[in-house]
Amino acid sequence: MTNNKLPDLFLELFDEKRIKKASEFPNNKISIISCNDDPIQIRSLVLDNDREFHIIIDEKKNEIFHDCPTFLFENERNEKICIHIIKLLLLLKDDISNKILTELSEYRLSYEDFGSKKKSKNFIELANHCLESNNCIEGLSYLNKAILNQSDCEPIIEKYLETSINNNLFIEFFEFLKNGYENELDEFLMKYNTFIESGFSKFMKSVSLYSFFDLLRIIESIDNFLGRYKFQNTTFLLKLTEELVKQIKSENFNEVYFSTFFVKKNLMKLMEINPVINELTLLENFDNFKEKILAYFFEQIDSFCVIDKLELMKKQFDVFEIPKEAYENSYDRYKKEIDALNRKLYLKKFAFIKLLIDKYKVRVSKVDLRKQRNTYIINHDKDNLKNTAYNYIINHIGFTGINNSKIKSSEIGINYLIIKELFSDDLQSFADIFYYQKQFWGEDENYEINPIDGYSLLSKPIEYNYDIDMAKNTEDVMIIEWDLASKPIQGSIVNAYGSQIMIPDQNSSLFHDLKPFDLCYCLKNPVKIEGNIIKTINVLMKCSFEDAINSIAKGMTFTEGYYPLSLVKKVILKEIDIFEAYELVANDRNNSFIPNYQNFLEAFKQFLFSYIDKDKELIFSQLRLNMEENHTKFLVLVDLTTQLAGMDLPYKDIINKTLKTETQLINFKARFLEEIHSYMNMLIEKKDLGSTRIFNLKKMHNTPFVRYIDKITKLRKIEFETSQIYIKDFEDSVEYDLSVICKTYYGEKILHVLKLENGFILNREDFKKFEALSTKLNLELKINT
Repeated sequence: MTNNKLPDLFLELFDEKRIKKASEFPNNKISIISCNDDPIQIRSLVLDNDREFHIIIDEKKNEIFHDCPTFLFENERNEKICIHIIKLLLLLKDDISNKILTELSEYRLSYEDFGSKKKSKNFIELANHCLESNNCIEGLSYLNKAILNQSDCEPIIEKYLETSINNNLFIEFFEFLKNGYENELDEFLMKYNTFIESGFSKFMKSVSLYSFFDLLRIIESIDNFLGRYKFQNTTFLLKLTEELVKQIKSENFNEVYFSTFFVKKNLMKLMEINPVINELTLLENFDNFKEKILAYFFEQIDSFCVIDKLELMKKQFDVFEIPKEAYENSYDRYKKEIDALNRKLYLKKFAFIKLLIDKYKVRVSKVDLRKQRNTYIINHDKDNLKNTAYNYIINHIGFTGINNSKIKSSEIGINYLIIKELFSDDLQSFADIFYYQKQFWGEDENYEINPIDGYSLLSKPIEYNYDIDMAKNTEDVMIIEWDLASKPIQGSIVNAYGSQIMIPDQNSSLFHDLKPFDLCYCLKNPVKIEGNIIKTINVLMKCSFEDAINSIAKGMTFTEGYYPLSLVKKVILKEIDIFEAYELVANDRNNSFIPNYQNFLEAFKQFLFSYIDKDKELIFSQLRLNMEENHTKFLVLVDLTTQLAGMDLPYKDIINKTLKTETQLINFKARFLEEIHSYMNMLIEKKDLGSTRIFNLKKMHNTPFVRYIDKITKLRKIEFETSQIYIKDFEDSVEYDLSVICKTYYGEKILHVLKLENGFILNREDFKKFEALSTKLNLELKINT
C-alpha cells in the first residue's frame, strides 16, 4: 500500500484496531495464488494459528469468499471483514485495493463452498505453480489437499500418482495410497490399478537407495494400504513375490528388512500366489537378522536419533517376533530423555524471551484472566502494548485475536514459566491451566529460566559473505528469515511461515546454529512435507544483508520475516517510490528490537544508491521542483541521514538557502554541510532558551557534529541555572512558578521524569522532588525569593 488516499479509505470503512492488527499480521502468512485486475479476481491462502483459510475476491460474481470463523459468526456485515481480508488489501497494488474498497458494499460476502470446489481450485492452482517450477513434493502436497470431497477427484488422483511415480517420490506415493483408503477413496483408487502396479514395480528397484528412516515410513504406508487393497493382476503379483524372495537373500540391509517384513507378515497369502515361498525362505538367517535389527535399534538410541524412527521400528517389531522385554526399558528411558530435552528447548526459548523482557523494559502487569470455554480473554497493559518487544513476545507464546487478547489454557500451561514473568495474576488458581502445566512440565517444581541460556540465540553482527553469485541458482534457492518458534517442532527452536510452516532439516550442518532473525539461503524444494502443513527445508548457508538484498533484486524468492525485504522487490518493480521505501525501512515500528537493524538499513540504503546512481542528477532536478514535500528526500539522495542523526534542524530552510548558491548535485553535499555548521554556530551563540532541546547527544556521537556536544552540554547547564524560579507565598501554602525553567532542556526532562509536565506551578512537596533531582544531576537552582 503506497497510495496516500488509501489509509483514509481504510479508516472510513474499518476501525483502527482491526487495521492495526491487520498491518501487523505477517506478510509471509498470506500467499497470493493469482491476481487478475480486469475483471478483478484474486485467489489467496492464509496461514493463521497453524490453520489454513482461503480468500477469493471475484469482481465478475461480485463475491468475496472467506472461510475463517469471523466471516461466519459475525452478524454485522462490516464486522465480517476480518484482519485477513484487510491485510490482503494492504498487500495488493493501490489501484486494485482502491477499486475493491470503493465498491465493497456491492460485493456479496460468502462463506459457502458447496463441494469445497473453491478451496479445491485454490489448491490445484498452487499445485500447478509448484509442479511447473519442478517443486514436486510441495506440488503433491497441494494436490492432496485439493481432494476435499469425492466428486471430481479422479483427475487429481491420476495426476498425483503419475507425478509421484515419474519423479520417484515413493514416500509421497505410498502415503497417498494409505490416506486414500482411510478417506474412503477406495472405489476411485481401484480405477488406477495400472498406476499402482507401476509404482510398486519401480519402487522395488530402488529400496536400497532410501534412508532407513524413509524406508520405515514407506513400509508403514504400504502395510496400511495392503490391509485394504487387493491386486487384480496375478502375473504382477507373481513377479512381486519373486522380487521379495530375491531381496531376502540380498546383502543390502534395506532390501532384507523390507522383504522379510512383508513375507513374514503375509506368508500364507504369498504361499498361495507363489509356492516357492515357504517358512524355509525366512528361517535360514532370520534369527541373526533379528539380532541385527535390535542392535541397530540400540545404535540409533546411542546416536540420538529422532524418536519417530524408533516409534516406527517398535510398531514393526511384532512382525519380526522381537519381544517387548528386549527393548522396552531402553526405549522408555530414551523417551523420557527426549521429553526432558524438549522441555529444555522451551527453557532456552524462555531464556531468550527473558532477555528481551529485561532489555526492553517490559512491565510486569495484572491482566485479569477471564474464562471463555477453553480460552482465556485478557486485558494487556496499555503501556506494554506500545512496546514492540512486548508484542513480539506475546505473538510467540500463544496469544491470538485482536490485540492478542486470547490464549488457550493449554498454551498458558506449556508457556507457564515465561507467562508468570509477564503477569502478576495467580495462574495456578485456574484448574485447567494447572492441569496443562503439570501435563507438560510434570511434578518437578525446580524448573527455572536462566537468562544466560538465551544468549546463544542472540544474533551477532556477523557479515556472512561467501563470494558466490547466488543469482545463478535463483531457480533452486530461496532466502528464508528464521523466526523464534511458537511451538518448537522436531527439536528446532526456529521456524518460518509461508503457506505452510517451515522447519530446518535436522541433517543440515547449521541446524543447531540457527537463531531467530537469521537470513539463510535454502533449497526451494522441501525435503519432505508432513501432515500437509509442516515443510522441512534444507538450509545451505547464512547470508549477509547485502547478499540477501542483491539476490532478491536479481529475482530470488524469499520468505519475509521482520526485515522488510519485500520493499526491495517493490522498488525493482517500480511499485513504490525509492524515497518512500527508505522512509518505511528507516521508520519500521520493530526496528528498536530487531538485531542489527541499522546494518540492514545501511545495506538497503546502499542498494537504493546503486539503483538510482545513473539517474541522480535527474532525480535531483525533479526534487527541486517541490521543496515543500521533498526536503527529506534530499537528505536521502545525498546520503546524509546518518551524518545528521540526533539533530532536528529546519532542513527545508537550510536546503533552500543552499540551493540559491549551489545548483549542481556534485557540489551540493559539501555546501549543505557548511550551511549546517553555520547554523549550529549561530544557534549556540544566540543561546535562545530551550534551543538545545532539538539535539540528541547520544546519536550525535558518531557524526561530524560531535565537536558541538561539549558546547551544547555547557549551554544546557547555563540556561537551566540562570532561569528564575519565582515563589508565591499564600496564607496556608507556597507555590513555585517554573514557567521559565520548564522551557530549558533539563527543566523539561526533570518534569517529565517526575511526571509533573502537565503544569509549571508546583506545590512545596513536588518542588522538593524537583530540587532533589536537580541536585543529583549537579544542577543549581536560581530561586527568586
